[in-house]
Amino acid sequence: MDVIGGWLQEILLPGFGTVLMGAIFALVRRYIAKLEDERLRELLLELVEAAEQIYGPGQGAEKRRYVMQKLREQGVPVVDRERIEAAVFRMQAG
Repeated sequence: MDVIGGWLQEILLPGFGTVLMGAIFALVRRYIAKLEDERLRELLLELVEAAEQIYGPGQGAEKRRYVMQKLREQGVPVVDRERIEAAVFRMQAG
């Protein structure tokens, strides 16, 4: 019995700790990605609203250019046009 208990302590417990730490790090990475996505969504909505205030109705190309320029100034990499259009839709729905 002592042999089995020693084996469990020496081999299984460190392995279990490694697996547990890997799972925790994966959850933290997923949470950080979710936060970054939410922040980008909020920033896009804010920039779309600002473009609408600056340019008024119509002039979609100028508004899109404004949003893309402000995103670059904020250090955000290229954002798909679909995400910008989704922010426009959310703004119009709200």
